[in-house]
Amino acid sequence: MTPVCRPADVTLPPLPRRGLPVRVQIVLAACGCAAVSAFLYAVDPVQHAVYPQCWLYNTTGIYCAGCGATRALHALLHGRLLDALHDNVLFISALPLLLFVVGSYALSAWQAKAWPRKDLPAARMARWGIGAAVAMLGFMALRNIPGWPFSLLRPLP
Repeated sequence: MTPVCRPADVTLPPLPRRGLPVRVQIVLAACGCAAVSAFLYAVDPVQHAVYPQCWLYNTTGIYCAGCGATRALHALLHGRLLDALHDNVLFISALPLLLFVVGSYALSAWQAKAWPRKDLPAARMARWGIGAAVAMLGFMALRNIPGWPFSLLRPLP
């Protein structure tokens, strides 16, 4: 099968509709995010063991790129930006981009009443994936180097 080349200005037709209408799916997802955020706001991850623990840290003592993300989100929901940045600066820095991408996709789906197709070239997706993996692995390596200033990248105890 030969690959199909499309000009950049050509848009694909929306995906066929299955199940609930798109707007209902978006509202349910937003309600789910609000419920999870409310739970995270109310239940402090430092004081309660209801949240999953990092398997890598518990077995090896090495901080992964995601260690401290739950505590960072809890601190951010309480308006403590500096604590959130100290717990996981990579997660907090990537959060606005993630919210923008998800929000713009949901907005375009809401307006079209169908989930739009995204025809992204495989090479671009590979570059983004490799870039994200390198950033996460680099952050993981830096936060595990002993001593100052790398200790600033570790989550608060």
